[in-house]
Amino acid sequence: MIKTRSIVLHRYPYSDSSWIVKALTEECGIVSFIVKGGKRKESPFKGALDPLALAEVVFKHNPNAELQFIKEASVLRWHENLRADLLKLAKAQVMAEMLLRYAPQGVPLEEEFSLMADTLQQLDSPDAPENIFSRWLLSTSEAWGYHLDLGTCGHCGKDLTEPAADFSPESGTFLCKECLGVAAPRAKEETLAGFWTLYKGIPLQCAQYTENALISYLRNHIGFLKEIHSLQWLQETRKLCLPPKT
Repeated sequence: MIKTRSIVLHRYPYSDSSWIVKALTEECGIVSFIVKGGKRKESPFKGALDPLALAEVVFKHNPNAELQFIKEASVLRWHENLRADLLKLAKAQVMAEMLLRYAPQGVPLEEEFSLMADTLQQLDSPDAPENIFSRWLLSTSEAWGYHLDLGTCGHCGKDLTEPAADFSPESGTFLCKECLGVAAPRAKEETLAGFWTLYKGIPLQCAQYTENALISYLRNHIGFLKEIHSLQWLQETRKLCLPPKT
């Protein structure tokens, strides 16, 4: 029997009364559970296995089985404030889908679990800073071995003293003004300014541009580009929730 904390990444129906739940666990990485009777009002797992919920689960781990059976599950944090904010919820769902699609399978993911749990807790705060999602993307890149040097020109190797003049998500390198020369930058000015604020640890403005660049960087370096379906919902939610750019 294993007792561990878990974060539900995805849930879908198995039958009229049951769920299949894919969760990121603190000890065992990503685990698929079958939750018989989970849809019933009297289910003892009510709330604990909702998407994005942080829970403590007890299950008997069978390494030869694709689906594990949960014995107990109790809610630790349901993230009520996060669920009430449409934009925060959209970002959290992108995080969950990226972990489900890209994270290594069948191995412990303690760093990924800690990053996800901490980020969801911050998003659940009413005064959550704007750069939370960007920080998660940057830290997850590091956890998966894709280091991004925010403070150095990738061509000449000199330390940046101002926002970079360009960024390439394919190579993961920044260019200073001298190395870019007269060439037109590919990255938006807002994207480069966002990377600079992340590097300097100051408040981030226009976060969506830097978030998109970090997602593109991760997808290029993972080696395969599975579509992240929740990204489209995030883009639509931004249009609804963010004020128009002036």
